[in-house]
Amino acid sequence: MNNYNKKPPGRLASALMGGWPVYLIILVVFTCGLTVGSMSAGSMDTSKSDELSAYIKDFMQKAEGISFESDRMARNAMVNNSITVAAIYALGLTVIGMPVTLAILFVRGFVIGFAVGFLTRDLSMGGLLLTAAAILPHNLLYIPAMWFGTASSVMFGLLLWKRNFDTGIAIWPRLLSYTGVMAVVLLVSLCAGLVEGYITPQFTKMAAGFISSGFRLK
Repeated sequence: MNNYNKKPPGRLASALMGGWPVYLIILVVFTCGLTVGSMSAGSMDTSKSDELSAYIKDFMQKAEGISFESDRMARNAMVNNSITVAAIYALGLTVIGMPVTLAILFVRGFVIGFAVGFLTRDLSMGGLLLTAAAILPHNLLYIPAMWFGTASSVMFGLLLWKRNFDTGIAIWPRLLSYTGVMAVVLLVSLCAGLVEGYITPQFTKMAAGFISSGFRLK
């Protein structure tokens, strides 16, 4: 009886349910990037590892006196994020762009995995605190935006591929939807850039000062 009163799922819900294999692939690719990045930090050449470790420790010891150029950092982060989102959007307009889109996500995971792996290995518990301060704030916005943007790009690319075999598939309405989704992804990415420029450096500075005064560095 209640079945007649149930509303059919909306377009967004249908897209999310129908695209779960793509989201699974996105998760696997990003996780692989994290894993490979963390492993690379562990197998890093000793001389390079010591040099990077010395740089980090020197930064933490001088953290309280460092003045960050927040405006420039935010502007650079917003520009870089915008370029990445624009590239993902453009790649979604081509069938052959799907592997490149996934590669961009893999590289992002690699960078984060390397940073987390190196900091936690070099600073132990202090590394966890520094990781949370320097990596987490802006990536809480940017990574979900990247996931959703990459998934949308791949799904639109798959739609174009299916269009080769079924000319009855309407492209224009879905292109508008895809563009709208990527516009939201861009907006969130710009917000992440602001966080990276104005908030993350302050958290990093506080964490570095706390670690240098409260932990025995290796």
